[in-house]
Amino acid sequence: MLNGGNLALWCALNQLLADYWADVDQNDGRQAHEFYLPDGLYAIGNNRFEGKEKIEAFYTRRRSGTIMTRHLISNLRVWGEDGPRARMVGIMILYRAEGGSAFQGARPPSMIADFEAQCVRVDGGLWRFQSHMIRPFIVGSDFPASIMINPRTL
Repeated sequence: MLNGGNLALWCALNQLLADYWADVDQNDGRQAHEFYLPDGLYAIGNNRFEGKEKIEAFYTRRRSGTIMTRHLISNLRVWGEDGPRARMVGIMILYRAEGGSAFQGARPPSMIADFEAQCVRVDGGLWRFQSHMIRPFIVGSDFPASIMINPRTL
């Protein structure tokens, strides 16, 4: 939903999401932690990765495997809030596969989830995640790393 017709806000937050998931899928999440505020939160189900250091540790651990992923975003809605703050919600679909291509063979999505993110515009006009929470709706038999990696072990 465009709050008050704020197309610029929708575009900016859509770009934040697109750049974030592109880094995760195409760069193994090497810069993913940079999309968060220093005390940012990445949560999926009951797993909470709190602070940029924990988020970076999660993506470092995630790189140890040979799983390829593609994260698809749909139904993005945004709302401007007080000052440099905004909220977005939508649906994330995750495809995973071993080896060279996440779309190799006929595999169903690994997960379909609702997401909600609280975002803050920082100096320089960049948007960053204050919190990015993913609530799994359907999880297949091929569990995502974000569910399998225990934050307490990082």
